[in-house]
Amino acid sequence: SEPRAFEPFYLGSMLWYLRATNIRERNLHRLGKNVSARARRLLSSKSNDDGVVAVQLDYYMSHQFAGVAVALVNNIYTAKGLNRVDFLPICPVGLEMERVRQYHNKNEGVVTIGSVEQNVFIPTLYNNPSLNTTAVASIFRRSPLSVASLKEQLEEGDVIGAHEDTVELLQRLFPQQRVVASPRNTKNHDLLSRKFAGIQVYTTTEVPTLRHMLLDKTKTNNQLVVTALEDDNGTNHLGYSQMLFVPNEVLDCTNGRRETTKAFLEATFEGWQKAIQDPNEAILAVAEAQKMLKLDDESNDHWYPSAEFEKEMLELCNNYVKETIQGDRLGVLNADRWSEATSWLLQEKKNVDPLLGFDTTKLW
Repeated sequence: SEPRAFEPFYLGSMLWYLRATNIRERNLHRLGKNVSARARRLLSSKSNDDGVVAVQLDYYMSHQFAGVAVALVNNIYTAKGLNRVDFLPICPVGLEMERVRQYHNKNEGVVTIGSVEQNVFIPTLYNNPSLNTTAVASIFRRSPLSVASLKEQLEEGDVIGAHEDTVELLQRLFPQQRVVASPRNTKNHDLLSRKFAGIQVYTTTEVPTLRHMLLDKTKTNNQLVVTALEDDNGTNHLGYSQMLFVPNEVLDCTNGRRETTKAFLEATFEGWQKAIQDPNEAILAVAEAQKMLKLDDESNDHWYPSAEFEKEMLELCNNYVKETIQGDRLGVLNADRWSEATSWLLQEKKNVDPLLGFDTTKLW
C-alpha cells in the first residue's frame, strides 16, 4: 500500500512545492489512526519478526543521515509501528555488508539494514555472493564522491589518500597517480599538511569543511581544487550513494520482516521530507541523535564547527535527496540507473547481471 504519511512533492525545473501545513500538529492528529493501522498490519503478519530494526551506518551520524535523525528524535519510527530501532557500532570502511550479514544470522527476528555506496556494494557482492544482500532504497541518487587537492593539477606519481574500500576505484580513475589507503578520520589535515597531494572527499561534507578551513588567515594562499568522480559527460557511473540494503531473506513476503522494513523506509523518508521542509529543526535533530546514540565519530576532522557550515552541509545533502523522488516517494531506486552503474563498475568482469543486488520485488 502507498505510504499515507508522505505528502506529495511536485518537481519541475528543480522547483519544489511543499504543502504548507503544520507537520507537528498533523502528526499528533493522525498518530492514533495511523499507528494502530500500521501496528495491526505488522502484528497480523508477524512470523519470525520482532518489529525491531538494527541499522549499520557506513558513516558517522551527521547531516548525511538527517532524515534518520529526524525520524528517531521525533518518534516517527514508533509511529510507524516499530518496537525499537537500534544502531550498530560504526564499522571499518568496506565491512558494512559483512556486518549486516553477521548480525542478521545471529538475530533473525531483527531486520538489519545497512547503508553503503553502490560503488562499494556492487564489487563486494560480486566477489562474495554469499553475503546475499539486496538494495531497497537510497538516500542520494548521485555519488558526491570526489578528489580534493591543493594543486591546480595532479601530476604523475602524486599520491592520493583514499578509504580502503575505494582505493581500486580511484586507481582506475587516476591511473597516473598512486592511490593508497589512508585513515578517514584525519583526511582533511592530511591534505592541508600536504601528506597527500589529493584525498577522497564528499562534496557534501569534507569539501565545505576544507573551504572553511582555508579561510583561516594562515592558509589564504591555498586554493581547493575538487574533481567530481561522476562526471557530467556520463563516462563514469558510480550509481547511488548512502544506499540502504537488507539481507535477502527480509524481502520474503511470508514473514513480517518485509513490512517492518517498509515501515522503516516510510519513517526514514518522512524524516527526510521534514528535513527539507525545516532545515533548522533537522540540524537540532542531528545534534540530539548524536547525543542519544553516542556512536564513535573517531574524532574526525570532517566537520567545521559553525552554524553556517551545518546549514550548508544539510542543504547540500537535501539537494541530493530530492533527486531520488519518483512519484510521491523519496529514496526510490531506478532499475535503468542501477544497471548502468553496475555494468560500468564491473565492466571488466564476466557474466555480469546488470540488476545484481537490485530489489526486483519493488518493496519501495
